[in-house]
Amino acid sequence: MLERNLNDQRRILGKDLIRYFILIYWTLFWLLNIVDKAIGGAHFLFVGKDRFAQIERFFDSLGLGEPIVANVALIITAGLETFAFVFFAGALYHFAMKNIEATRSWFFFGIANTLITYTYFSVGDQVFGDHFELLEHGLFWFIALLSWIIFIRVDKIQHFDNFSIGKKQFYLSAIIVTFLTAASTFSIFRHNHTSFFERTRAVNAVQITSNKFKIQFPFLAGSTAFENSIEKFTNDHPTKKITYIYTAPKALRLGESDGLIIYIQTEEK
Repeated sequence: MLERNLNDQRRILGKDLIRYFILIYWTLFWLLNIVDKAIGGAHFLFVGKDRFAQIERFFDSLGLGEPIVANVALIITAGLETFAFVFFAGALYHFAMKNIEATRSWFFFGIANTLITYTYFSVGDQVFGDHFELLEHGLFWFIALLSWIIFIRVDKIQHFDNFSIGKKQFYLSAIIVTFLTAASTFSIFRHNHTSFFERTRAVNAVQITSNKFKIQFPFLAGSTAFENSIEKFTNDHPTKKITYIYTAPKALRLGESDGLIIYIQTEEK
C-alpha cells in the first residue's frame, strides 16, 4: 500500500490534465482571435489578417459595399469571440479553484457561444461562397462539440481510467515546451529585425520593355511601401511619365500569401 501511494505521488492524474488542456486551448484560441481582430495587418512581432477588408469584399460581392455594413458584421463577430473568451477564461479560473459546478456552467456557456459563433460564420461562408472557410469553420464546430463531450464524460471514458503522466515525463515535457517557445520567440524577434523594414521600404522596378516596368513587393509590404516605390520610380526615371498601373488578374495569382506584383506602363515625356 505504501509503495502504491508513493507511485501515485510521483504521477499526475490525466483526467484533470485533459480538462486543463481543453480549457487552456479554448481560452488561448479566442484570445488570439480577438488580438487578430484588434490588430489586423502586419505590425511589430505580429502579423494579423485585415478582417475588415476581407468582410468588406464579401459584402461588396453582394452589392453592399458601404463600410458601415462591414463594421456592423465585424462588431458582431468581435462580440461573439469576446464572450467566448470570457466564458472559457472564467471556466479555467473556477477549475483551478476546484469549483466544479461553476466550471461546468462557465464552460457550457463558452461551448454554446462557440457553436453559435461558428454557425454564424458558416452561414456567412455559404452566402458568400467561401467553401474553404466553410470547411474550416465546420471542423471547429465539431471540435467544440467534441470538447464538451470529453470534458463532461472524461470520468466515464474507460480509456482514461489508468491514464496518467509521470512527474519526470511532465517536467521533461515542460522543458521541451519551454525550449521550443524560446526558439520560436527568438525566431520572431530575428525576423522582425531582418525583415520588418520591408513593410515600408521602397522596391526597385524591373524593366520589362522600353516602356513597361514591374515591381514585386515582399509579403509584409503595405501601402507605404507602394507609395515609396512609386516615388522612387519617378525619381529614378525622370524622363518617363506613368500612364497607368495595373496588377495581374485574380485568377492568375498563386495565393493570398503572395506579395503584390504591379506593372507600370509609361511613355516618354
